[in-house]
Formats: sequence, C-alpha cells, structure tokens
Amino acid sequence: MKSLLVSGTYFPPQVGGISHFMAEIATALGPEQVCCLTGVPAARAKRATASGPRVYRRPAVFSKRTAVQLAGLGAAMTEIALRERPRVVQFAMASEAYLGPWIERALGLPYVVYAHGNEILDAIQSTWDRPRRALQAAARVFANSRFTAGLVEEAGVRPDRIDIIHPGCDTDLFRPVATDPDLKRRLLGDRAPGRVILSVGGLVPRKGHDTVLRCMPELLRRFPDVTYLIVSSDRRNYENLDSLARELGVRDQLRVCFDLPTSELPSVYAISDVFAMPSRGRLELCDVEGFGIVFLEANACGKPVVGGRSGGIADAIADGVSGLLVDPNDPSDTARAISQLLDNPEAATRMGRQGRSRVIEQFTWRRVAHRVQAALVGTRKEKLRPGQPASHNSLMSSGPRSLK
Repeated sequence: MKSLLVSGTYFPPQVGGISHFMAEIATALGPEQVCCLTGVPAARAKRATASGPRVYRRPAVFSKRTAVQLAGLGAAMTEIALRERPRVVQFAMASEAYLGPWIERALGLPYVVYAHGNEILDAIQSTWDRPRRALQAAARVFANSRFTAGLVEEAGVRPDRIDIIHPGCDTDLFRPVATDPDLKRRLLGDRAPGRVILSVGGLVPRKGHDTVLRCMPELLRRFPDVTYLIVSSDRRNYENLDSLARELGVRDQLRVCFDLPTSELPSVYAISDVFAMPSRGRLELCDVEGFGIVFLEANACGKPVVGGRSGGIADAIADGVSGLLVDPNDPSDTARAISQLLDNPEAATRMGRQGRSRVIEQFTWRRVAHRVQAALVGTRKEKLRPGQPASHNSLMSSGPRSLK
C-alpha cells in the first residue's frame, strides 16, 4: 500500500532534524510504499535518483495565499492521485496538517501526523488553532517519544490514536571506526594527546553546551588533559559560548568545529571518550528535545552518552546501559556523570558497546519504516471499516502504544 508523505518546509536539501527524519523514512519505505510532496526546491547539483521515492516539489501548495494554495493543492493532488494512487497521507508537521481535512474530504484519504515536540508545544499555546484541530482530526498521530505523546494528548488527541514511533539511525554510516590521529590533531591542535568530551548539534541554548563548559573547571582539576570539542553547523550563540569559556578560564580547552561533512562524523566520534548533551527543556518558549537522534548516532559509533533528563531524551538513552541521564539544570550532576565515565574506561566502553547493540536491535531506519508502514496499513483498514474497531485498538485502551 502506497502513502503520500507531505513535508512542505522540512525536506532535503533543507538541512535539519525533521528534514533528515522525513528523508530517512521515505528512503527506507521506498518507491513502492511512498511518494513525497514538498515545497522545498531541489538542489541544482543533486537531483533525486530514479531508484528513490518520487518527490513532487510544488511550492504553491504551501503558499500563504489561500486561493493560490487551494489551486496548487488541487493540481498537485490530482496529479499524484492519478500517478501514484496513494491510500493514506502522512504529514511531517502539525503546522502543515491543516491541509489534511481538505484532502480527506476531496479524496477520502485518511491522514496521519508526525509529532516531534516543539511544534506540539506551540500548537497547545498558540491562538491559531488549525494545527491543534488537525491533530485532533487525524486518524493517527506518530509521536517520537513518550514525552511527545503526552504533549499530543494534552493537545486534545485521544490516547488510543497516538502511536509512539521513535526515530532511527543509519548504523552503516554511524559505526565504530579506528581513531584517525591526523583528524584529531587537525581538530584539537596541541590538545590532541588528551581525552575528549564531544557535543554534536546546533548551538541553541537548550542543548546545554554552557552546562558542559561550567563543568570544565571541576573536570580539569581531575583530568588536566581533557578537551571539550563541539561540532556544529550552526554559528548562532557561538559568541556567548566563547565569552563564557573565557570567563570560566577554560577557553584553551574548548575547540569548536563548524560545517564538518556528515561523512566525517563517525571519525569524530572515534576520537572522543564521552558524548555529552545535557539538554534542558524550556517549555514556556516551546523549546524542548523531543527525542535526540544524536544520542543514537554516538551510541552506534560505540560511545557512551550523557544526556539531560528532560523532554524525550529518556527514550533515546537507556540510563545505566547506553549512557547516563543527569539533571540538566545542575552542572555538578553533569560533571559527576562525565567524571564517572572518564574515570572508568572499561565501564565507558561497555556502555558504548551496549548502546550500539541497542541501536541495531531497536532503532535502524528499516525497523522504523516497518513500524510506520504497519501503522499506515492499519489506519487504512480502519478507514475502510467505519464503525468497526481495529483489532489492535483493544491493546491501546490504556494510552499511547509504542510500536516495537
């Protein structure tokens, strides 16, 4: 059964977590099971290959001008319906799912919505109620964590219509590799011989880079050779972090690398001893870590992880197995966890090994796509048998289900 994945704003070549999520889902499902509709133009230098899902790039569908949008939606859906024969529509975001009721009325296609975290907080708090109503009218909502599922329920969606489907990880790309001494010297300079704490991600305040910096004076007293390496494609907030490092007297022990190719990330993980991202939630600002794919990537590379006990990170990290959860608002707790791993390399290695096994067993994109497709097929069956409860609904009467 084929579905249509609609992702107007977040789709390659646009770079970001949701774009990556949607691209991996589409690739794993394949052209027989999905086609895509987006408003993001194609990159000139890189076009979709014939072997991948067909991508319809139609900016007019996502225009804010209602008449233009309706005309674009009508034209795109007519073309897609004739060529692809989709039976279910997937929306990448609640903010775009307001198109769902129009499509359902016109073509009789049920729709599902992915929920990531921040946008659900926004839907709950915003005076613009279309995303909230779209969530409530969806056949199903796919939440990326138990935390996000709770937000979806708070937005007015019945628990029996919420599926918890965690994001995945490319375990072929992200894998343990040998340490590259040249790369280590290039990134760390004269700090190359020492131990490394690594963070990968945007320099937004919620990620907790500042918390790791506040740990550094204490860590350096115990481990004078330790360096904090940050890899990011986002330069926002860099000056604040740089100033904080100087204020704390640890600027010489900080290294920041921008715009490193994704293909080099496994080698970057290889030179690290601990991955740390003590993210904290700022719910009043609609700013929270809904899951944290980067923890899976670090684990897949065989590295232990330290993450904040906030948002959906508790689903990404198996506390005491693949890494350690900490109070993201307490630098001393983060310092304790990092010290524990630096002080006991055998335990750190064991957690990294257990983390990779966990990712392979539960979080490959192929497994995620299988869960998505099974849920979509179930959704279509429910649509074809109105008034009849689907066989799995009785299993979900107590709340959201996690698809394993």
